[in-house]
Amino acid sequence: MSKFNRGGLPWALGTDVSNCKTAQEVMKAADLDWSVAKCELVAKMPFRIGNGNQNEVGEDSFAHNGNIYRDCPNAFATYRTDINYPLGIVKDKYEVVQNMDAFNFFDNAIGEGKAIWDKAACLNNGEKIYVSAKLPVQTSVGKEDTIDNYLVFSNGHDGCNSVDIMITPVRVICTNMLNGAMKSADCHIRLRHTKSVKEKLELGAQILKVACKHALDAQEMYRHLATIKMTDKQVYKYLCDLQLTPAEIERLNQYDPNRGYARLVSRDYRLLEAVEISTRKCNQLYNMVDYYMDGIGQKDICGTAWGAYNAVTGFYCNVANLEGEKRMNSLVWGNANYNMNKALNSVMAYAS
Repeated sequence: MSKFNRGGLPWALGTDVSNCKTAQEVMKAADLDWSVAKCELVAKMPFRIGNGNQNEVGEDSFAHNGNIYRDCPNAFATYRTDINYPLGIVKDKYEVVQNMDAFNFFDNAIGEGKAIWDKAACLNNGEKIYVSAKLPVQTSVGKEDTIDNYLVFSNGHDGCNSVDIMITPVRVICTNMLNGAMKSADCHIRLRHTKSVKEKLELGAQILKVACKHALDAQEMYRHLATIKMTDKQVYKYLCDLQLTPAEIERLNQYDPNRGYARLVSRDYRLLEAVEISTRKCNQLYNMVDYYMDGIGQKDICGTAWGAYNAVTGFYCNVANLEGEKRMNSLVWGNANYNMNKALNSVMAYAS
């Protein structure tokens, strides 16, 4: 039995909406049936004593309680209209996309049985909302190594996050996210909040048409990785190359060209001091190596490229010190997601 625990699906913190039939039902069940509006932004500045006319009040300003309030040109705030809560700062061309509009296109797919609503929630009081849906196709790499496939939709209201739709495979035994496998443009749609965004939302329906096909294509890729043998030395090099900078790798090879990687993962402190690798990087590397050897679902895939790749996804999904909304953001849209993509590209290059 592995000493590691399953981290669970990152979007599991949301409300269960699997019994919902329409986007409207999802929004209501998850308390997402509120609106967002855009308002002008005003700067609050204190009175200044002396120095001419800087305290003068004009058409675009007013005075109150010892402060001057002036309009900010081409600056607006988005806010939740139900609680008058500010969500972000945007410019004039920013187009608000209401939660219902962002996910309404998915109703037909649910009705046709192409997917099932899963979870829904808002992050940071509504700066971003997300909805996940489970596809009806389950793929496999081995007899007991199955993969569930999800769609994750998100809509941002903070001026930084776009409307985002992506296919996200998850290895069932360990809940490792494998979303990096979906690299083609029709598997990840990102729409900016511009005037044309509402028309482009119809593009979201296109991802539903190709989702199941891409899940089957990814299955063949995973199965191929499972046939590619890797020695411990090759796995150590793969993991080290992901964690270290080119300069650190060069110093490592100069110090010990033959056994540098093996000595690094065996915690050779003399080598660590000589090549100047940070403690944080080393700890992450050690955790990946430990997960490769003894992680959830690793027993039957050690010695393969599939096992090496899952050492990385397993670290970020089940070991890294991330919780709640922070974990969700990192795994689905942030740094952990980027690093898992990098790991897939690297192992595919090795397997080609």
